[in-house]
Amino acid sequence: MTISIAVSVRRTFALPLDLAAARRQFCDFRQALRYLPDIGLVRTHAPDEYRIRYSAIHAGVYRVDLYSDVRAWYDQADDALCVMPLQGIAPVASRVTPASLTGQGDYSSRLSLRAAGARTHASYEVQIKAALPKPVGLKLVPNSAVRLFVERVVRRRIQEITDAFIRRSTEGPPPRKSR
Repeated sequence: MTISIAVSVRRTFALPLDLAAARRQFCDFRQALRYLPDIGLVRTHAPDEYRIRYSAIHAGVYRVDLYSDVRAWYDQADDALCVMPLQGIAPVASRVTPASLTGQGDYSSRLSLRAAGARTHASYEVQIKAALPKPVGLKLVPNSAVRLFVERVVRRRIQEITDAFIRRSTEGPPPRKSR
């Protein structure tokens, strides 16, 4: 049994950088990943094509690993870092245990930059879609209730990750993540 979810978050914020510096900060997807907690690079398929993973432990006991294959590029004409789902890559096998969930999802995001004098206005939107295995502990709960619960948890985590992305982006480059 699988549960389909779709969650999106949109935020605007100001970077304490001029547009040229903001472009340098976000023109490379691998570098931009450093600003996103709990999301890391797993594999490079080809130039601008990656497998990423959201990995976290929820409530101190339940591990979630959600993989996404993406194509990422900086659109010079629109001043935007674009990330879209990549098709044609074999997905990670879904797996659910009493203590973990592993699955494949579609991740997309867009970070648009606009000059504002010595600052840069940024608009950030992220969307996650996935068909995930139903958690073992929720087998007796109706699917519609499980979907709402899982979407609520994912939405809260995506909002937290987005808040951290904005905070880290405005504070400057974080240290490099280890793989």
